[in-house]
Amino acid sequence: MPTTPDIATWIQQSPRFYLVFQPLVSLANGHVMGYEVLSRPLNARNQLLCVEEFFHQTALQGLAVEIDRIIVEEITHFIQTHDIVSPLFVNLHPDSLVDPTIHHLLQSCPNGSVVIEITERGNWIGQVVEEVVEGFRHRGGTIALDDFGTGYSGLEKLVAVRPNFVKLDRSLIAQCHMYPIKRNLMASVSHMAQFLGFRLIAEGVETCDELLTCIDLGIEIGQGYYFAKPATWDDIAAPTGEVITAIQERQQEILDSSSSTFSGDPFVVHWVRMLQHLAEEDLSHQEKMTTLVATAFKTLQPPAMTVLKATKSGLLPVFSMGHSYHDIIPWDSPSLAVKAFQQQNPLIVQRKTASIAHDYGPIMSALNFPESAAFFPVGKPYWGVVGSYYRGPYKWSDGRLQILRGLAYLMTLLLPYPGP
Repeated sequence: MPTTPDIATWIQQSPRFYLVFQPLVSLANGHVMGYEVLSRPLNARNQLLCVEEFFHQTALQGLAVEIDRIIVEEITHFIQTHDIVSPLFVNLHPDSLVDPTIHHLLQSCPNGSVVIEITERGNWIGQVVEEVVEGFRHRGGTIALDDFGTGYSGLEKLVAVRPNFVKLDRSLIAQCHMYPIKRNLMASVSHMAQFLGFRLIAEGVETCDELLTCIDLGIEIGQGYYFAKPATWDDIAAPTGEVITAIQERQQEILDSSSSTFSGDPFVVHWVRMLQHLAEEDLSHQEKMTTLVATAFKTLQPPAMTVLKATKSGLLPVFSMGHSYHDIIPWDSPSLAVKAFQQQNPLIVQRKTASIAHDYGPIMSALNFPESAAFFPVGKPYWGVVGSYYRGPYKWSDGRLQILRGLAYLMTLLLPYPGP
């Protein structure tokens, strides 16, 4: 492989990357829910340079931001010239978060098309970076914390960034089925994810045993050679039928056993008892939905709560309390509910401003733009979302989110599809 040149010289010589993509796979159903973009540097003769050495030298020579500008420009051009349905995960050096050129490029991309992966490189805990991350999130941006579990500062970064996704490093995933300490660590982070509202991604899944262990521990998304190797956009391979079958069979085993096993947590006991009661009753889907939503509505006491079902044209409100909006929300609508469904990711918005109210969507408009909103995907495979709203800012406490998350979980178990 050709020797890595001086990075400053490489930049002056018409630098070029080519992009490859690796799918991120839902461990609920085997569907692809996004792609990580990996940049491969080439020399002037279009020969591939050593990727690890190239980016190592980039950081040593203080040119990480310059290189990230080139990469983000290429990714932005790719998004603008291709039909991107699932979000692209893009690695950025922490210092690049405050670069105005990179900000401008990212803002030119459609909402939901890019997830920024903040890497472990650099000393980036501080007020400036936290303010930039918060501003990016308030503009509808989505953030992933990469390489979690590789250093001692992981928890500090988790608190500072409050990411939508957390990627567990390959060093933790490798042969996790053989090492109890790894499984215990993964289970602890999975438990944190439930309460803090982020989704876990297992990086570097290479075997079926690793996959099944990740599913058992509640990890929602997988990435690695077991699903597909990185490839150019035209050569991307979807997970094989064997992989999808393994995922679906293990999920079914978990669902079959969920009604008979539960922890001593009073909240979990309450929901499981309701699950058992409704499962025994001869009720229609609509009656079960009404009972579940009404119970959560009485506990949370929000101004409004909505269940929306995915259709060919968009999300259709199929049950609501507190409002009467019943029109389809098109897939291209700037709607929080649509974004939560497409990203298969809980979406929690709490702010004290109406400056970007136009991004909320028609239901939020009908409710006069409440300041606090939360949406959780429902179903395995996903068939819709459940959302709830409060008029004032910062109303979603951990306890309230746990109730809405429990509602989404019960709807997933009891309502595989709500019917036409």
